[in-house]
Amino acid sequence: MFRALLVLMGIGLLLAAPVRAESGDVNEDGRIDKDDVRLIDDYLNGTLLLQDSQIAAADADRDGKITSTDRDLLQRRLGGLAVGTPRSAAATQSQIDLRSADSGVVVDKATGKPLAGVEVSLPDEGITVRTDSEGRFKLPGATPGKILSAKANNYAPSSLTTRGGGGFQLKLERLSPRLQVLDDGIHHLGDDKYGRGSANYADFRLPTQGTRHTQPFTLTTSPRQDMTLRIGSIIGIDTPESAAAGQSQVPFFGVRQDGVRIYLNGSLIKQILVNGDDIRVTLPRWLMRSGRNELRLETHAFNQGAGATFSSGGLGGILDLFGIGGGRRFGVPAGDFSDYDDIEFALLVIEEKASSEY
Repeated sequence: MFRALLVLMGIGLLLAAPVRAESGDVNEDGRIDKDDVRLIDDYLNGTLLLQDSQIAAADADRDGKITSTDRDLLQRRLGGLAVGTPRSAAATQSQIDLRSADSGVVVDKATGKPLAGVEVSLPDEGITVRTDSEGRFKLPGATPGKILSAKANNYAPSSLTTRGGGGFQLKLERLSPRLQVLDDGIHHLGDDKYGRGSANYADFRLPTQGTRHTQPFTLTTSPRQDMTLRIGSIIGIDTPESAAAGQSQVPFFGVRQDGVRIYLNGSLIKQILVNGDDIRVTLPRWLMRSGRNELRLETHAFNQGAGATFSSGGLGGILDLFGIGGGRRFGVPAGDFSDYDDIEFALLVIEEKASSEY
């Protein structure tokens, strides 16, 4: 009788105390309890991004991903604790059709595994959603020609330009000492003077911040090799090259335009002439120095000077003089002798070569 009483007392103590083990200890506090279940709920609802060690601890069925099955297994292990788990949102999102025009997925670039809780946004539309437990997301709407961006803790941001057909896939690269995120936002350069035919003329919603963007960055030592500037996306460029690519309908009649000019510490290093995603620009090491450095992005001006009558702005002005009203049709307000191309760009990241590449 006494021995049986001791056994019952031991069982009671085990049930009363938090369960201690590595598997299931999602918050890594040395024990398994209802707080770990709550973290899994947040992950499944797309409001929390877990680290690799936390994902391993939450993966109760060892299938390499976190699902409602793992959550239920952990709760049963704890004796059916009442945790309050509204999982209807996660269940609904799990039915996302990646073939639809307004949905997509975010994955780890190195492993290809889906990332939950990632912030996905269309800044021009003021839309922000988060990925579900399978890394999937669904937008209220996705107009072609917009910049779509994704951000998550411990990852470099990524972006792409939306196109018809949907099925967007964004790949996030885990941050490391060789990656420096300079800017994770979207910027509009220009003068808000654009019209029908100009690339992405109907897509801009953000106010212009002027014709140039200056971005300082700091290096602790002088680089041993060239570095790389990664620009997430650029839209809105009007050049003969972008017109030839079907991105712009502005007529140029062979006149060259500068596109987006990129300067490093005051020296021109690149002109970008077409719109695109994941644009790579070499940063010459001889132009960089230990300490403060500066990047500058500038949009070009059409029709600089009254004599430039064969650019799109000059042609628009001539048509307006004759009452044809071509200025707005060709993307340039009537009577202007200087018109800056309106563009948007997203995300600036500096990348240093891996040690094995030197």
